[in-house]
This record gives sequence, C-alpha cells and structure tokens, in this order.
Amino acid sequence: MSKNMLPKGFLAGGVHCGIKRFKKDLALIYSRTGCKAVGVFTKNRVKAAPLTVSKDILKKAAPIRAVVVNSGNANCCTGWYGVRDAKRMINAVCRNLKLKFNSVLVSSTGIIGKRLPIGMLEEAIPELAEKISQKGLVAAASAILTTDKKMKISVEKFEIGTKQVIVSGFAKGAGMIHPNMATMLCFLMTDARIDKGALKSALKKTCDESFNAITIDGDMSTNDMVLLMAGGLAGNKTIKKGTKEYRAFLKALEKVTSKLARDIISDGEGATKFVTVCVEGARTSGDAEKAARAVANSCLVKTSIHGENPNWGRIASAVGASGVKDVKQNRFEIYLDGILVFKKGKFITPAKAKFSKIYKRKNVEIIINLNMGKKEAVIRTCDLSKRYVEINSHYMT
Repeated sequence: MSKNMLPKGFLAGGVHCGIKRFKKDLALIYSRTGCKAVGVFTKNRVKAAPLTVSKDILKKAAPIRAVVVNSGNANCCTGWYGVRDAKRMINAVCRNLKLKFNSVLVSSTGIIGKRLPIGMLEEAIPELAEKISQKGLVAAASAILTTDKKMKISVEKFEIGTKQVIVSGFAKGAGMIHPNMATMLCFLMTDARIDKGALKSALKKTCDESFNAITIDGDMSTNDMVLLMAGGLAGNKTIKKGTKEYRAFLKALEKVTSKLARDIISDGEGATKFVTVCVEGARTSGDAEKAARAVANSCLVKTSIHGENPNWGRIASAVGASGVKDVKQNRFEIYLDGILVFKKGKFITPAKAKFSKIYKRKNVEIIINLNMGKKEAVIRTCDLSKRYVEINSHYMT
C-alpha cells in the first residue's frame, strides 16, 4: 500500500519557508468538505500558543477544513505575540483557500522561546496552498520534523459493507517523549462517515494504547497534539459506537497509531535499542502501569541497555521505588530477553551462554512478574546513549 495515500477528499503538502536553513518546515492539510474533528493535547501546564488557539477552535464544534503546521519554532513562551502569530497563520490560510477562521487549526513544533518569523510563513502560505495535492502526504510529513531522522507515516485501508475506507496518519517525535501525551505531533485523517462521539471514543482508546504507552526521556512537551479528522466521503453507513463497523474502524485506527508510536520510539534521539517493558501479575492495571513506567523511565536501566550490560539490580530497584503498594522483593521475578535472572529475592544464575546474549539484539524485552494478581501493562521505550546527550546539549532555546 502506498504510504502517500490520503483518504478521499484530503489534500496535503509541504514547503520551505525559511525557519530551517534548507529543509521543508511548513505543512498544510486541506479537506474539500468540512470534517468532524477531535483532538488530544499535552497536559503540561506550559502550553504553546498554537495549541491553545486550536483547542478554542475545536470547542466551537465547527466543521474543520484545514490544519497548518510549522516546524523549527514552537511558538511557545513568546508572550502575547504567540497567540497573535498563530492566528495570523490561520488567517493567511483562510485568505488563500477562502475559508472561515474557525474552520482552520494551527500547530507548531521546534525551539521554545523564540518569536515565530511570521512574515516568512505568511509569504510562503500562498505557494503552499497551490502545492497541496492528493500525493502530498510525504511532503507534509517531512515538513513537520525536527530532530527526527525519518518520516513517520502509516496508512490502513479496510471495507465497511461495500465501501472502502482509508485511515492515514503522520507524526513527528524523537525527543521530549513522555505521556500525557507522548511528546509529539500527529495528524490522522479518514474518509469514514462516523458519529462524533464514536470518533472521540476511538481517538482516546487508541492514544491510551499507543502514544500514551511510550516514553523516551520522561520529559513532557509543551506542544503535543493529536488530531483526528473525518471527512465522510467514503459513503459508508454512519459508524456508531459499539457496532461492528465501529470495531472495524477502531482496529484500523489502532494499527495506524501503533505503527506511528513504534516509529517514534525507534527514531528516539540517539536510540539504538527498541525496548518493551511488560509488567505482569499486578493487582490492578494502574499498579502494572506504574511499575512498567518506573522501569521504562529509569536512566540507569536505559543506559545499561545501551551498554548491553544486563544489570538486573537497576530494574529491581526501579520496581521497588515505583510506588506500587506491598511489592515484595522475595515475590517478584525479572526476565531479560526471556532469561530468568531474579527470583525469590536473589539473582538466579543462568547459563553463561544465555546470559551473554541479553541486550545484544536491537529489540530488547524486560518482563517483571509481580505475582500479586492478574493485571498487566506494557510500556515501550528505548535506550539512552551518548548521542542523546550530544543532541540535547546543543539544542538551544
């Protein structure tokens, strides 16, 4: 399936406006019809101006026709200029596409604290409006990247009755990755005809199981935004929550968001390992998630994985410090890449040949069985390398 496939009625594109030296830095998504739109946003109390402007527009519940996004500048912590410049971006799109203000959303990502070079963006938007096309998904996806090494695009196609439905999405994110949201931008589009309540429910469920179940460095961004837009041109019978059609839509959306979340982890700043942390045998799902996050966010665990040093003691320590009530060190077990290394409160000596293979593969698995119940949780992360330090020690605000 072509990764450049947009749902019916959607156009997209990306251009260089001058925030970055050479690469594309301005993207536009456009829908020929008004879309039902829902969003999930960062819970950081320091929020970028475009995010607050877009949230206010979504509250008005007007049909959404376009989203304009710049990279290289977060338009965050820039005083009253921030909101003004975000609205100027919207107005420039409205002038060129003959749209109403409340039908356009805005988003930004990049360096915090610098005023947006709004004049450059306003000059570039007419060119961008001319270049959007049905084949513009790749151009848009490339225009929103910052420290990312690669584009993140996912497309799923399925059928509801006799009608073909498409769900497409693209995202950016490589650093400041931590729920809620995982620090990122993500734009999801579908031509499905779907009830607004079902659309909102589907986005929340898929975000909880994908973007909110990953972490790179434990830092929550100021600009996180996930938008889902449904144009309805597939012509299917309207999808209602709880129906088999809803389950089919949810399955496709889950595939798209899961792939994008995995791509974000794989592209983590300086990352060399993809790490899955699974906690089993917890009394509650909350306890399982708490323990898994403690391990996945531990710098000591992540650096030992990078060094391919199976230091199980760091994992045991993280579990004990996680805040899960009544954890007993003589009860839980730790498996590293399928090898039992900790049981009944002490190190279990595995065969030397097996022990030497732990953390050597690109995909690393850590399983902790608390032996306290039947609930479990999975969090995905990556290792922490020297390159991460190098990248972020030179990323200026």
